[in-house]
Amino acid sequence: MILALMSLLAILTGVRHHAAWPPLSLPVLGFVGATAVALFESTDVSHSLQLSAALLPGLLLFFLIAEHFPDLRATWLLYLTCSALSLGLAAALLWGVWQAGGRPPSTEMVLAVGSPILLVPNDAAFLAVLAPLSLATFSERPRSIGGLVAGLALLFSACVIILLQSRTAMLTMVAALAVAAVLLHGRKRPAVALACGLAPLALALLVDGTFGFPLVSKLVRHWDWGGNGRLPLWRAAWAMFLDAPLWGHGPHTFVELYRSYLHQLGLPTSSLVIPWAHNLYLEVLAERGIIGFIALAVLLVYGLVAAWRLQAAATGEAHRLAVAAMAGLIGLCGAAAVELTFLRQWVIIALFMMLGVIAHLTSLQTTVQKGDSR
Repeated sequence: MILALMSLLAILTGVRHHAAWPPLSLPVLGFVGATAVALFESTDVSHSLQLSAALLPGLLLFFLIAEHFPDLRATWLLYLTCSALSLGLAAALLWGVWQAGGRPPSTEMVLAVGSPILLVPNDAAFLAVLAPLSLATFSERPRSIGGLVAGLALLFSACVIILLQSRTAMLTMVAALAVAAVLLHGRKRPAVALACGLAPLALALLVDGTFGFPLVSKLVRHWDWGGNGRLPLWRAAWAMFLDAPLWGHGPHTFVELYRSYLHQLGLPTSSLVIPWAHNLYLEVLAERGIIGFIALAVLLVYGLVAAWRLQAAATGEAHRLAVAAMAGLIGLCGAAAVELTFLRQWVIIALFMMLGVIAHLTSLQTTVQKGDSR
């Protein structure tokens, strides 16, 4: 509450650096506004409010990057920070896997790291979402200390995703890096782009093959669509949406209601409590209704369209930075279809960070274009 109060005072009394709001501000504020209404329409306001606290630092991060980053160097430093974070988390997870002595990956193995970011093996998707930022950093200065950190972050992240056997993280990383590689090198060096796009997949197969292809087997055969898998959760989320189509039942109330909906639908329930729907879009429909879903859709579409236009128009460093943010956002949107939830703090932070970078680079590009026209 102190953070919110000081932020409001800063907005009302601070000196603005720009005459207009930064790009993407309206979709961001629309999403926050829809969330605020859904909070007060919740069936459990205190529960929803408590678990929505991460939205505030995410919002502040967006405006910090979009409005107060002075130049491209600040964005490179942000990417380097994300690379260092990825390297640290991946190294801690690798150490945990090593200490487990060959046991199958488990939630306990991830919790042993002691990071609030990592709670289940599929949280390795965070490393996959940040991978394009590391790729851009490495391709910009491969022989520097920052390039070394970014390269090791990519290598360690790929290894830990394979060892944790996270299909969501693996597919997200391959897709995000492929998009980034093609857009970074496809204009002048298509062969390099193809090689960079296939490199993470080749590394994944190599490491997975060392252990007898457990991830490939899991990827092909065991998606758990029936029984106690994802499909019953998705059906419960859809039923929740139909019962409260406008504003939903309230943010983060899925865990309180899904068992009763599974019972009404005649579907089996597991003894294990599952706090989220394993599909961010269905989760938003169930918890925030069609209004919240439209707000999220507008936010993502505007972000992706702005990123596409930006990377097409920008050159040099700005182009590489824009491609990385776009690839990370695409990876996030893809992983959201089968796993992600706003219960995870890193999902909110990564989303608003990518949008903030896109808005910041768009502002810089607009300034450059106006200067050229003069």
